[in-house]
Amino acid sequence: MHSMRILALSLAIILPSNLSAQATQPAAGQPVPAGARWDQVFSREMYVYGTEPVTFLKEQAARLKKGKVLCLAAGEGRNAVYLAQQGFHVTAMDASQKGLEKTRALARQKGVTVNTEMGDLQKNYDMGVAKYDLITDFYYHDTSIFPRVMKALKPGGMFILQNFSADQPNTNTFGPEDPRHLVMPNELLTHFREYRILYYEDTKVILDEGMHQGPGAVVRLIVVKEPM
Repeated sequence: MHSMRILALSLAIILPSNLSAQATQPAAGQPVPAGARWDQVFSREMYVYGTEPVTFLKEQAARLKKGKVLCLAAGEGRNAVYLAQQGFHVTAMDASQKGLEKTRALARQKGVTVNTEMGDLQKNYDMGVAKYDLITDFYYHDTSIFPRVMKALKPGGMFILQNFSADQPNTNTFGPEDPRHLVMPNELLTHFREYRILYYEDTKVILDEGMHQGPGAVVRLIVVKEPM
């Protein structure tokens, strides 16, 4: 999952406390290839965030538009594989080669097919034009991708996301430390004011997602590409 993932240390995996997939610059300020840090994390045999989908995705799956789906920052593929099991035609993109390898392995294990594609969202990854019926974004917050997302959706297509809110640092020890990677109150309502917002929630939930364990402050959104 190429996202703002700060891993808890309680499962005896020793990682830097400020590890984030969106932080592609080392301390010395020298650029490193996108996904390199997550290649190290995803090289472990375990699925860092488990193999079950995000609960919000599972709860909303029945109302999502069927067809071609692009899973942004798909990581190890738990959400992409779940959608493939529901009959979607799925492309999982991520900057981590190791994450995509585990996505393909999980898809084989579950008996479904998921197309995988290497890409860097911070370097204008091309999503195409009117190409997808559904685009997902879980735990990767970067408002600069939103115009590309809406451009890549077909008319009537949907965008679903769940990302950590600004309340997360006061809620639990995992999640981004950089406030730029946290969703500010009502921020998403502003970005998508020209489209139909089908679902919006700024809340706290109990997460059971591998390294994400316990309370989490999240924002959840479903947008339809229909002009208001």
